[in-house]
Amino acid sequence: MPFEFSHIGLVAGDKKLPCLIAKFAKKNKIPLTVAGINGCVNPELLKLCKKENFKKFFISELSKTISFFKINGVDTVVIVGGVNTAKFKFTFDLLRMAFKLLFIKNKYDGILRLVISEFEKAGFKVVGIQDLMPELLVQKGVMTDVLPSLKNMDDMKFGIPEALKFASTDKGQSIIVKDKKVIATEKFSGTDELISRASKIKNSKGAILVKVVKPQQEVRADIPVLGVNTIKSLAKACFDGVVVQANKTIIENKDEVIAEANKHNIFVLGV
Repeated sequence: MPFEFSHIGLVAGDKKLPCLIAKFAKKNKIPLTVAGINGCVNPELLKLCKKENFKKFFISELSKTISFFKINGVDTVVIVGGVNTAKFKFTFDLLRMAFKLLFIKNKYDGILRLVISEFEKAGFKVVGIQDLMPELLVQKGVMTDVLPSLKNMDDMKFGIPEALKFASTDKGQSIIVKDKKVIATEKFSGTDELISRASKIKNSKGAILVKVVKPQQEVRADIPVLGVNTIKSLAKACFDGVVVQANKTIIENKDEVIAEANKHNIFVLGV
């Protein structure tokens, strides 16, 4: 690994990625302290952590999280998992961050940068899950037995610059493309909701999902993720496949994702 650390502090949102970090720490015999985000914690994570090294915090309790990590001897922090279901509590931290956000253009990425800067000012090194587990990154090329058609490739060539253009607005990082037209764009509710919404558009069958990294995105805390639920959503919508950026996208469980994609005749392409 390109850096040294002795104790990982995990800020855990929802879904499977926090569990992967816990398993990584256990496998490599690295001490792990977990600050679970209240309202988001995957029950499976609790089974992978020592009770004395796990505590839930409201997403607005940054100072308490930092103190918890310091008391436990953490030197390196990893922030992974979604926060859509996070519970809020009014704190001085929340008021202070809200004031700073007034002067930042891209609010969502701005929040992440502010959070990371607070950890760094407290003396922690902040790294991404891809720094610890680079094997999770999508590689360049077609990952499935299913290959994109010429029509899919035309949509992909059109869709990537359109997705990057959309991502620069800070509204999302995914779009749905059909016949070299953008038929739907992501909202805060996420990729699966985007697919569901796009599937209700007339003649949307055969569309593709294009998912990219936003310009200046803070990938240490918010790297694009491809999981099996997205593949299932694509299958339900009768879409043809998904295009993501290679080496800039995490695949949650490669074998499971690829098996599900092959099962439903969906291609997965890293570019």
